[in-house]
Amino acid sequence: MFWVIWQLATSLGMHIHGNTLAPQFTTIDKLHIYGGAALFLPAVIFFVIAIHRRQVADLYPWLKGNLSQLKEDVETLVSLKLPEASPGGLAATIEGLGLLALLLAVITGLLWFITITCISPTAPSLLEIHKTSVGAIEWYFYGHGFFALLHLLSWWRG
Repeated sequence: MFWVIWQLATSLGMHIHGNTLAPQFTTIDKLHIYGGAALFLPAVIFFVIAIHRRQVADLYPWLKGNLSQLKEDVETLVSLKLPEASPGGLAATIEGLGLLALLLAVITGLLWFITITCISPTAPSLLEIHKTSVGAIEWYFYGHGFFALLHLLSWWRG
């Protein structure tokens, strides 16, 4: 979690565009790039551990067409109540999406770095994909915090 927060924080100080060349990278840019490259292996290990801790069908219930628990959780949420975490439910599905967003951000960032280093014409496109995938991580991060606060408030109310 702290590593992802570090990556999000350093990304705020970056000014890399599609036509930025590697020699133009600032110290902040390099901290972000090398930090992201180093995050690759821990992210993959974290993903594998999460898949072994839970079943794939729990995190990605739509893969087998099992949407019953997810539908029940959404109905509970619409009734202004917080659903309990359950396999194949809303919390598990969002965790699965967060894991995919993390992998997508790390992989596209690494691919971008490789292509910018090789001066490939695909580098600007990969940078845009990377920035979009980071947006998904930001949504996950803020949404996770928001729902954690809602659960805390619910717990305090008894």
